[in-house]
Amino acid sequence: MSAAVSGARPRPRPPTEERPTERPAAVAPRRGLSGAFARGAGGVFALVRRLAGMTLASRALGFVRDVLMATTLGAGACADAFLLAWTLPNLARRIFGEGAFSSALVPVFVDARARGDHDGARRLVGGAVVRLGVALALLTLLLELACAGLRSGPGLAALAALGVAEAGLARADLALDLTQRLLPYLPFVCLAGVLGGALHALGRFAVPALAPCAINAAWIAALLVLGPLVPDPVQQVRLLAAVLSVVGGVELLAHLRDLRRAGVPVAPATPDPAAWARVRRMFGGLLLGAVLFQANALMDSFVAYALVPEGGTSALFYANRLTQLPIGVLGVALATAIFPEVARRAKQGDLTQAGALVDRGVAVAAFVALPAALGLAALAGPLVDLLFRRGAFDAAAAERTARVVLLLAPAVVAACATPVIARGLHAEEEVALPVRVGAACVGLNVVLGLSLVGPLAEAGLALATSVSQTTGLVALAWLARRRRLARGERPAGRETLAAFGRALALSTVMAAAAWGVHAALPGPALARVVAAVLAGAAVYAAGALALRAPEARALLQRGA
Repeated sequence: MSAAVSGARPRPRPPTEERPTERPAAVAPRRGLSGAFARGAGGVFALVRRLAGMTLASRALGFVRDVLMATTLGAGACADAFLLAWTLPNLARRIFGEGAFSSALVPVFVDARARGDHDGARRLVGGAVVRLGVALALLTLLLELACAGLRSGPGLAALAALGVAEAGLARADLALDLTQRLLPYLPFVCLAGVLGGALHALGRFAVPALAPCAINAAWIAALLVLGPLVPDPVQQVRLLAAVLSVVGGVELLAHLRDLRRAGVPVAPATPDPAAWARVRRMFGGLLLGAVLFQANALMDSFVAYALVPEGGTSALFYANRLTQLPIGVLGVALATAIFPEVARRAKQGDLTQAGALVDRGVAVAAFVALPAALGLAALAGPLVDLLFRRGAFDAAAAERTARVVLLLAPAVVAACATPVIARGLHAEEEVALPVRVGAACVGLNVVLGLSLVGPLAEAGLALATSVSQTTGLVALAWLARRRRLARGERPAGRETLAAFGRALALSTVMAAAAWGVHAALPGPALARVVAAVLAGAAVYAAGALALRAPEARALLQRGA
């Protein structure tokens, strides 16, 4: 049994494998994000704060975009078709880009650079981009042909034979048309996600964090221009799809440029066979879990589109946008910042310290996710009314969306904490355990979703998501703890539970304060919501200060 598995002290590395004392200035700058990250664990949680700030800019633009979408298209047939078509490239990005492939590449890339094999790391990235690019080009072509086939006479006749009414055929044709127009965006955004993983490993976070701003800004500009100039909503969404495909190419170029500036130019290359075999082995396992999870999300959209009255897909989308704000700003920032450092410690054989960093990350995730979840639940109706209820987005659409937000809120905690645990396992090149847990939770979500969609419509799908993701978090945490105990570690179980309990108690008081302030105050909706949010934040901050919560200190510390 190896030292890494048994928990014994790892053997010292031979001199040839030691990390070089000198690194090019372009690769390890001493200022900004890279400097904070390079200083180690002391800078990881400070980096979370900075990443969250950059991501918040993108999310703010995303909300402006969604408000314009709701105002321009409402929650009708065109909005449903476009959002369904937009789901496909987003799913591919999460599977191939920011998900399975990136998680498989980063530990091997970090290991190569830690051993001083900078040329091998460069060749690994170049070979990965070429191979994935070819695969994505073929996938895009096949999907284009499949959509064209379904839109043809025989394809439409087959759908009609399945019992799809004429109105349903028109909706399906529009969704397939928009899917074809958005498919060119798919390879661009997936490759950008992979390159973003390499940039994270180099301590360069700005371009991956801010690149989505370009997509949102282009989306907003297109809506502002197309709204008054193109009255037909069908033509509006067709032109919007074309604009987004072009901007996806610009996003990819920005990532390539930043990698070149970091001293890792991307060019066709043949990676080391052993390193590439490790990437492929990890990718195979991670791909299964990612496909299951994302296919499950896609199924929710299809179920809503097919079995829920018109507007269900849009209600799910806008509710997800609200719940994704804390996940994207806080949860993703935490997992992004912690992963390269955990991988670096694991590759150095220090699994105990890697596990301790994961424990600390889970506690911080609870500290930021629980108040966000309970705050969303307390103010679901006022937030939806304030952000979306205008123009074509009427009171009925707002009520449906608020109900979905309320039932999706518990999933925020799982979506922030689960990736931290999973990334700790990925850093050790353990992929089977998260995949098994994910597969079981997908099955649970499917059963619950199909059972609840009848009586609760789109709200039933939201409830199924929250139950299955929370179950997945508990199961993965328990199994990861057993794995660490088996090799002689002592995970911070009591401390983590104490952190969850402390955050839950503070968040309950915070949510009650926010709801009470909103209910008691007169005046415009914006002023009431802002006052409620500020009151809740003040109560939570005061409570954390009174209890001397270590998670707050971790987030407020400076890089060591």
